[in-house]
Amino acid sequence: MREHEPVTSLAPPNHALHLTQRLRVHALRALLVVLAVALPGVRSTEAQGLGYAIAGPAGLSGFFGSSASAVHAAGGGEALVNGRGGVGGEFGVFANSSSALLVFSVNGVLHVSPSTTSRGLSPFVTGGYTHMGSGEGSFGAWNVGGGIDLWTKDRVGLRVEFRDHVRPDFRGAVQYWTIRAGVLFR
Repeated sequence: MREHEPVTSLAPPNHALHLTQRLRVHALRALLVVLAVALPGVRSTEAQGLGYAIAGPAGLSGFFGSSASAVHAAGGGEALVNGRGGVGGEFGVFANSSSALLVFSVNGVLHVSPSTTSRGLSPFVTGGYTHMGSGEGSFGAWNVGGGIDLWTKDRVGLRVEFRDHVRPDFRGAVQYWTIRAGVLFR
C-alpha cells in the first residue's frame, strides 16, 4: 500500500498471522492458571457479576497509515470478587465503511474502588488477549484500557471507556483504538 492510499481493510496480511500464535497460547495458559487458582476459594457472597452493551467511534493506526472512521460495538461481562478484581470477556464488531472484524476479548479487570451499590463511581483498568478476524484472515492481539462505571440506580448504570487493541507485526505494531459508552447492569 502506498503512503497516500486510504486504509480500507481492517484485516492483516497473511504473513503477519504466525507472529501471534505464541501470544495466543501464552495468554490462554495464563488465564487458565488465574481461574484455577482464584475461583475455587471464592464464596458466592463475595462474587458479583455485571454485564454491558457498549459502542463508540474507533480508529486504527500503524505502519500503513491511520484512519479514524470506524465504529466498535460490543457486549460483555465481568465476574468480580468483592466488586474489585476478576475476569471479563466480550464479543463485538469493529467496522468501517468497507470491512468488518469480529472481536473476542478475554481480560483481567481491576476496579480501583469497588463496584458496589454503595458507591456511584467505580474507575477500572483492564487488559488481556484479543482475537480479531474476518473472511480475509484472523489474528491475535493484546489489549489495554480503562474507564469509569457510573451506577445511576441499584442495578443499572453507565460505562465510559477507552480501549486499545495492539497487534504485533514485524513491520510495526497496529493499534485498533476505541472510545465507547453504553449501558451497564448487574
